[in-house]
Amino acid sequence: MRKEYFKNINTWGLSSKLILLILSVLQVTRLPVMPQFLDIYYHLQVAWGFIQAGGYSSWDFWEYAPFGRPHIYPPLFHILLSLLMKLGVSVIFLAKFFESAAPVIFLLIIWNFIRKNYGEQLGFFVVVAFGSSFAFCVSLANHIPASLALIFGLLSFGEFFKNRHLRAVVLLALCFYTHISVSWFFALSYIFYAIMDKNLRMNSLRIVFYSLLIALPILIPEFIKLHFIHLVGNDMPEKFHLQIKVFDYILAGFGLFLAIKMIPKYKLFISLFLGSFIFLPYPYRFLSAEGYVPVILFSALTMQFIWQKLKEKGLRAKKIFIGVLIFFILFISPTLFLSKSAGCSKISYKVDWVDSAFSGLFLAKGNSIWFPWMYLPTVDIIKANSDSKDIVYSNINAAGLILSSLAQRATANAMLPEIKSFTQVDPFSVSSIIVLPKDLEVEFINGISNKYNLIKIKESKYFSVFRNPFPADRLKFTKAVLGFPVIIIILFLFIGLFWSKELKKIFKIV
Repeated sequence: MRKEYFKNINTWGLSSKLILLILSVLQVTRLPVMPQFLDIYYHLQVAWGFIQAGGYSSWDFWEYAPFGRPHIYPPLFHILLSLLMKLGVSVIFLAKFFESAAPVIFLLIIWNFIRKNYGEQLGFFVVVAFGSSFAFCVSLANHIPASLALIFGLLSFGEFFKNRHLRAVVLLALCFYTHISVSWFFALSYIFYAIMDKNLRMNSLRIVFYSLLIALPILIPEFIKLHFIHLVGNDMPEKFHLQIKVFDYILAGFGLFLAIKMIPKYKLFISLFLGSFIFLPYPYRFLSAEGYVPVILFSALTMQFIWQKLKEKGLRAKKIFIGVLIFFILFISPTLFLSKSAGCSKISYKVDWVDSAFSGLFLAKGNSIWFPWMYLPTVDIIKANSDSKDIVYSNINAAGLILSSLAQRATANAMLPEIKSFTQVDPFSVSSIIVLPKDLEVEFINGISNKYNLIKIKESKYFSVFRNPFPADRLKFTKAVLGFPVIIIILFLFIGLFWSKELKKIFKIV
């Protein structure tokens, strides 16, 4: 009786859930050091800008203030943040929550997608393969809109496989409103899937076509503003910080061979692999971030193949071998790090012998830029001595962005240097609040103070905060292209398209 009971237990599913639980717990333990990345401050700043504009703004007036630059970033995540901020949710809580939740939610989605469409066993090995790369896990926490778009894209294919084509269209369209490159990654994957499956070719192409149609309101402005993008961002050093998972690529290479051999069943894996080449111009994203998704799938396919072959041969050592393999992937997983400074041809390298997602989270690897004792007292000073139309500037770009984001003020600093400012200005002259680190040379601080007639307001332990009594300009809010009431109506329309049977009949397109 007991034997029968244990026979009926879904071992693969339970093992997957155990790994998921451990990852979730490890992520929660990192909350005190989150946010760990600069990107979330940019997103919070955009959300604040949307609130000041009264909705979606196509002009970024909250950075490079007061003149700003075109706003090209897809707005869905920022709209979500702005609505939560309007409800009174703390910006610090939002930063911590989204950075912590993104990797866990993505893993839940990809595991659920694989187990439903390819079986519990492969679902388990996908969870194991995910646990191999700390870099990929970190990228999910850092690139939150990209992570959301990955989730929407997987859900879209999930609905496509269930023959719910309208839902697939809505989810793919949401990708375009969330992240520029990930949306094209999935659109291309649909196209490659259409090439490989003549029976579903028209449906697959229709999903891409109608998604693009729905996404036109964001795609057209993006294409119109392309000339504002310049090459400064394309030569950023982090673009060339590559993390090579040699063992994973060997597994994935054999998995690709298996998928080609069994192409009717695994054509989606091949489609995602071919679609991932859109990230190739940005090597880090291709090798370690969003482009790593096919590596996970192919690695899992290889591990499943090894397990099944060992099982067929009835080898007694099979459990030990697969156990050692899983342990190696989950807790060891060496990485070759390559780095190159911008404009330099010399490549430096090192090997980290223990660099899996689980060991990285457990050992608290990775740097943090969250120093509340450093930022929050300065934020309080800025808030107490400025209003929403005052511009904040720091000679340290990251500090300017973080402090202005937390204080909810515009900044003459900026992130994403790929997008040019509208005009070049002297940031000291246009800013009302100047924040300088206290460890600067006294001669420099005195020189800046005298040149711009700065008045020292107060100082925290790490920063001196000055007021410019005669700023050359103040912030001008650009009116929203789309107000929040209209945005909420559109969001309900999307929800209606997704859930309502009546609306599905009216908008029946595939």
